[in-house]
Amino acid sequence: MQLYYTTTTGYNAIQTNPSRSLGGFKSSTLVINDDFSNLFDDVSIMTVRNARPEYRAIILRNELVNQVRKVKVSIQNAPDSICKYKMAVEYLSVADKYGTRKMSNVQSSQSRPFAAQFVDMSDGVTLDIAETLNSGQEVGIWICREIDKVKAKEQYNNVCKPDPSDPTGRRYIAVERLTEEAVNIVIDWKG
Repeated sequence: MQLYYTTTTGYNAIQTNPSRSLGGFKSSTLVINDDFSNLFDDVSIMTVRNARPEYRAIILRNELVNQVRKVKVSIQNAPDSICKYKMAVEYLSVADKYGTRKMSNVQSSQSRPFAAQFVDMSDGVTLDIAETLNSGQEVGIWICREIDKVKAKEQYNNVCKPDPSDPTGRRYIAVERLTEEAVNIVIDWKG
C-alpha cells in the first residue's frame, strides 16, 4: 500500500509541491513518511489569524500482489495539538476515453471539495476506505486541517510562568511547547 500526492497535469505526472496536491490524477510522487511538512505547511501567526480550513488530496494505491479487505484509516494526533483533522473518501471516476481515473479537484487549498463527506477524525475514530481493494486499485482521500483558534491563542498568550525557584516571584521561565506537531495517518487492512 502506498500513498501518492495528486496533480491536475495528468496521470503519474510529478508533483513537486505537496501544497498543490488538490485532487485530480494520481501523481508519481510518493507521500514520504516522517518528512517535515509533507502534507501541510507550518502553522504561522497568519494561519492562526485566518483560521481557514485547508484541504489536501492523496491517493491510496494497493501495490501488493493480492487483494486486501476492510481498509480503514485513522489519525493519531498529539493531545495538545492546535489542529483538528477531518477526512473523506472519494472513489475515482473515469476521466477520459483511455480509461484514466481521477478524483475531483479544487482550485486552492482553502476550497472545499464539493462532493466530499468529511468525518471528524478525533482520536479513536476510524474511517472505512474500502471493503475490498484489488491489486493496482486506487482510492482518493481528502484531508482537512482546521486550526483550533481558541487553543492556538491560549498557547500563544501563555508563553511563560513564574519560576518556582525564585522566592520573590518576579522571575519567569518559558513554558515548554512542542516545536513540531506530528500527526500520524494510520492505514490498516486485512490481507
